[in-house]
Amino acid sequence: MSDPAFEEAGKTPGLEIWRIEKLEVVKQEPETYGKFYNGDSYICLSTKKKNNKLCWDIHFWLGEETSQDESGVAAYKTVELDELLGGSPVQHREVQNHESSLFLSYFKQGVCYAEGGVESGFKKVERGAYEKRLLHIKGKRQVRVYPVEVNVTSLNDGDCFILDDGEKIYCWCGKDSSRKERMKASDVARGIRDGERGGKARIYIIDDGEDDDSEFFEALGGFNREQVLSAEAGGDDVSFEEESAEHIRLYRISDASGDLETTEVDEKPLKYEHLDHNDSFILDTGGKGIFAWVGSKCTKAEKRSAMSQAVKFIEERNYPKWTPVTQVMDGDENALFKQYFASWPSRNIVIAAPKPSQSNIAQVSQDEIDLKALHQQHIQKKQTTLPDNGDGRVKIWRIENFQKVPVDEEVYGKFYGGDSYILLYKYLKHGTEQYIIYFWLGLKSSQDEQASAAALVTAMDDNLDGMATQIRVVQNKEPEHFLLIFKGKLVIFEGGCASGFKNVNDKDSYDTDGIMLFQIHGTTAFNTKAIQVAERASSLNSNDVFVLKTPQETAIWVGKGANNDEKDMGKTIAKFISPKTDIGVVNEGHEPEWFWPALGGKTEYASGERLQEATLSQPPRLFQCSNASGKFKVEEIPDFDQEDLSEDDVMLLDTYDEVFVWIGEGARPEEKKAALELAVKYVKSDTSGRNINNTTMVQVKQGSEPIAFTCNFVAWDLNKWSNGKSYADLKAELGKENAGVTLISDELAKYNKKYDYEFLISPDLPEEIDACHKERYLTDEDFEKVFNITREEFEAKPQWRQQLLKKQKKLF
Repeated sequence: MSDPAFEEAGKTPGLEIWRIEKLEVVKQEPETYGKFYNGDSYICLSTKKKNNKLCWDIHFWLGEETSQDESGVAAYKTVELDELLGGSPVQHREVQNHESSLFLSYFKQGVCYAEGGVESGFKKVERGAYEKRLLHIKGKRQVRVYPVEVNVTSLNDGDCFILDDGEKIYCWCGKDSSRKERMKASDVARGIRDGERGGKARIYIIDDGEDDDSEFFEALGGFNREQVLSAEAGGDDVSFEEESAEHIRLYRISDASGDLETTEVDEKPLKYEHLDHNDSFILDTGGKGIFAWVGSKCTKAEKRSAMSQAVKFIEERNYPKWTPVTQVMDGDENALFKQYFASWPSRNIVIAAPKPSQSNIAQVSQDEIDLKALHQQHIQKKQTTLPDNGDGRVKIWRIENFQKVPVDEEVYGKFYGGDSYILLYKYLKHGTEQYIIYFWLGLKSSQDEQASAAALVTAMDDNLDGMATQIRVVQNKEPEHFLLIFKGKLVIFEGGCASGFKNVNDKDSYDTDGIMLFQIHGTTAFNTKAIQVAERASSLNSNDVFVLKTPQETAIWVGKGANNDEKDMGKTIAKFISPKTDIGVVNEGHEPEWFWPALGGKTEYASGERLQEATLSQPPRLFQCSNASGKFKVEEIPDFDQEDLSEDDVMLLDTYDEVFVWIGEGARPEEKKAALELAVKYVKSDTSGRNINNTTMVQVKQGSEPIAFTCNFVAWDLNKWSNGKSYADLKAELGKENAGVTLISDELAKYNKKYDYEFLISPDLPEEIDACHKERYLTDEDFEKVFNITREEFEAKPQWRQQLLKKQKKLF
């Protein structure tokens, strides 16, 4: 018999959370989702619908201070819930501070850790009374919110902090905090204002060193700026730790003999054939995680013991207690599990979990980068089950001056990138009306518009008795069902209405010269859309279709590599944009006389041989390279666009014929060098036929991207970093030497260059010199003259002794 608390569990898509309170399962209210007490244990159930069938992920979350009894109840009740749902859910063990990406993806505003346990959770709070608190915002891709002591010593220059003082919410951003941290901090502050204060509190954004922070420090307790800790004292932004296993091991769990026995499968490499449908297995990958695989024909005892045996491995092998444990079902294995097997039948391709605020990614550190695996880890594009065919009823509003204003039906499908919209979609399911509320956020929409959209969506859902599914949509990341609603008639224009704040130097902006260029991009008739781009020849791409509209003419420009769906949708979009104008078709290379003057003259555009393939044989791949956690890591970004280029990191773009190392403005020197070296190793290790001699390898600086780079991003925004100038403009303006695009071999040579001692102790050094290791740039001969010992003798000394010698020689 199942626990009464699970009576309605898993029957409809969404998230449900229970807390273990006095060893009983108690369902939590949705408004508390995302807040976890470190003294408690929780069970979280995520229900999704795939191919008209419900599927589930069950996570039992353990706080750092939770009791053994509570964690045991959480684990046991997770098995009970699993059996209630027919044994098909995937189980996950989560530990505070080390949650999986899938778990964190459920909480769009991040997770908030609170001190205490069940008793703390039942504190009665008087209406209008708020306890002053200081929240620490830390994280790069997945934000976490930590309560810290309300004291200036909790602050550091490298992170953001929120001082919640009831009706005043101060968002203090350290001078060395990243752009993403600042944006996330403002999101959390808005969440407190709208979710906890009913929108009545006022938010103050304070950029350290730029804004007056006297009121903030007074509210903090009368402290001053000099007491704030350095960024180094605040630690790294990435809190996940990885512990790599020396060996991957597979264990069989069987009760064929009458008793449960665990035996190791000692044959290597592991293959799919090693798994037996009649038994359960434990895959031990060390610090990377433990999997409990449940065979479709295993006994009930084997199934029940699989997860508990996997958890036992953590204690027996002295792994960190936060080591992730995941149960996977026979026939429904995820990509993380399958990657450890040398062979896997293609007919069992599994749909990956949805991408969180930043993604399904393959992550490795430089110490152990498996280049061969990196070449093979093409991330599968996620497949989704659609609610319906998009023929339901639609109503759309645009956000203007903090209010939602109805959009005329005749312009449904026309969005402005500077605005935010709300779309209410109604459809019937088994005779019952269902609701989806999409709120679409243009990339250039103001923060107040985006916040208003979120708040208005919540109010709209309340009016529907909480029956709606709310979906946040960011421009260029539209889900398939959203696109399906418009039947190939989704057009995103430049411009939009101004911010609702009257003191903001902003105004309405729309294209008024009558000339507009739209890029048509997509792979099917359902996901194809049009995006307005800069009306210049350099915006064109041989792999796509474009629609050029002038006051006199409208033409569909067809690139040599455009696919048939794009060609068909080009016609649909052209009629949608210019319903009263004759429309002509212009094939690339056969442009009429009026065409190029309308674009400001014919100039270079993306038209390489690779782009003339209707289906790219080698689709471009983007990797993020960062050492923010202390280790150099590489993450592949699926379905990427320009917004995925992290200004604080280095990115590697592989288009097969060319490999680009993109340098963000905030990237560290050591990241640049490591990424350049990785690019060379990456190409050298490729067995497909390319090598460093037949592959163009270049470094690109942020804001100086050439066409060969930008053509791999749909609707590249020239104004984002380079003030509307193309690479050709920058090259002409700055000269070849400073254009921002250089060969990787030339850049690496700079890092390996040797300098004389007098130069290295001067204050102004080139950025490629690591200031913490200046001694590395001395020749062997100069090294011995400076230190009176050989380089080998120096490196044999302990770290503290090396630093002392360098300080004596002014090299540290």
